Amino acid sequence: MIKPEIKAFVNGRFYTMREEGETCQAVVVKNGRIFKCTDTEDAVKTAEAAGGEVIDLKGKTVLPGFIDAHQHVQAFAGNMQKINLRDVTSLEELQEKIRERVAVTPKGRLIQGAGFDHEKFKVPVLPTKEDLDAAAPDNPVIITRYCVHTNVANSMALEQGGVKKGFVPSRPGTVEFDENGEPTGRLWEQAAADLVSEIQQGGDSYEAVKDMVAAALLESSKYGITGVHPIQGKLCDLYEETRVYQDLKDEGRLPVRIYIGYDEFPAMGLKSGLGDEMVKYGFYKIYTDGSLGARSARLNEPYSDDPDQVGVMNHTQEDLNDLIKTAYDRDLQIGIHAIGDKAIEMALTGLENCYYENPKEDIRFRLIHTSLINDSILERMKKLPIMCDIQPTYVSTNVGWSDSRVGERAGNLFAWRRLVDAGFVLSASSDAPVEPINPLLGIYAVVTRQGYDGYPEGGWHPENKLTRYEAVSLYTKNGAYASFEEDIKGTIEEGKLADFAVLDEDVFTVPEAEIQNIKVVKTYLGGKQTFSLE
Repeated sequence: MIKPEIKAFVNGRFYTMREEGETCQAVVVKNGRIFKCTDTEDAVKTAEAAGGEVIDLKGKTVLPGFIDAHQHVQAFAGNMQKINLRDVTSLEELQEKIRERVAVTPKGRLIQGAGFDHEKFKVPVLPTKEDLDAAAPDNPVIITRYCVHTNVANSMALEQGGVKKGFVPSRPGTVEFDENGEPTGRLWEQAAADLVSEIQQGGDSYEAVKDMVAAALLESSKYGITGVHPIQGKLCDLYEETRVYQDLKDEGRLPVRIYIGYDEFPAMGLKSGLGDEMVKYGFYKIYTDGSLGARSARLNEPYSDDPDQVGVMNHTQEDLNDLIKTAYDRDLQIGIHAIGDKAIEMALTGLENCYYENPKEDIRFRLIHTSLINDSILERMKKLPIMCDIQPTYVSTNVGWSDSRVGERAGNLFAWRRLVDAGFVLSASSDAPVEPINPLLGIYAVVTRQGYDGYPEGGWHPENKLTRYEAVSLYTKNGAYASFEEDIKGTIEEGKLADFAVLDEDVFTVPEAEIQNIKVVKTYLGGKQTFSLE
């Protein structure tokens, strides 16, 4: 008979997250699951009687492992190999970063950069092909804005991809041309994915991809993350491959639990939930519109800072209805990227058409982003089994320009309090590589609604702040709910998986401004350590 593996985690402050303020001092773990929540004395006796291990947490705060409900993991992994442009604050800095990479790259080889935000530039204007040509005349270059919906290519990349005067993109409106009909280098959505595919030189080997993904997930574990929902988005050149996660699991190199989503239908009649506690097929993802930063999110009324622009839709209403109905009839969980109010309305129309015709039990439509709402949208949402997957750090990152994009509609942007008060479950995520993966930055954003520098004082539209308990719930119990796994994870209680994040400070008691500075000191998955700062 195999002897059970017993561990006692003692002298901690475990927030169970079952209800606000509930704590225990110690947890006993048996074969990767929580055997009991108790006090230190009882936990030590239990472990010693079974010949188990006792781990002293020395008074540290412990939360259920964080769940990032929306990552593009393989893109995040790939971006770790690209030029990191996240901190550049001018075109000149961006060009210098490219020149540095050119100096160590053979002529003719594709160079990619990611993470820039032209709104941070001294002159907040998107670069053009000429700007990139000046830094890299002999290499094809494609750089991606942090939102991943906007890209800029230089002349060599455009030429190799066949993007020239008279070019017709696969999706209208995704390539910008100047007054002479020449491409400017600015690309959106599918056009950039098509260009990269056209000029990509061989690509990485499968083993290299596995290694990069393993490294990216280990990076996630440094921030207390024990669950990730990777999402493919071919429209934006964001790819995922289930066997990567399965192989990493079999090799003992998977430090988080995976619930994967794809923007294409699975083969062989596959339904949501197939898999095990480590790797599951999750949901079908639909991209309706773009992003606010790129002004490609589809709005009902024009952008306040660009009256000629209302954004773009990736599908007609008819196509959207068909995609949603097909997924619903196949018992696939449905996740819909919808940022602009018009895109949300179209998504709701598609969901209403299938659900009202054939209501089913325990349906959890995932409305992803749900950024700009209005009263009518909220009333329609209340009649559907919808939950929302939000990205809290959008507020901290975008606080400097959100008002200019939507003007007087800003009170309905990232309106989390309105959504929670209306009864919706909200899960939270980074949308990595779009935003930093640290959930504590997201908790800070939800609680303060400020930039990382504390601007604006009192918070941006503070009426939409959430409490600390609500904020932590987004990344724990609500993340488990998003994947129908609330019975096995998301809270610290008997019978659930022993997934923990150990913090150096108490997220519920430190000053609000300090939440962003809290460090994860240890992460445990099924009672086994996946990260230690010590």
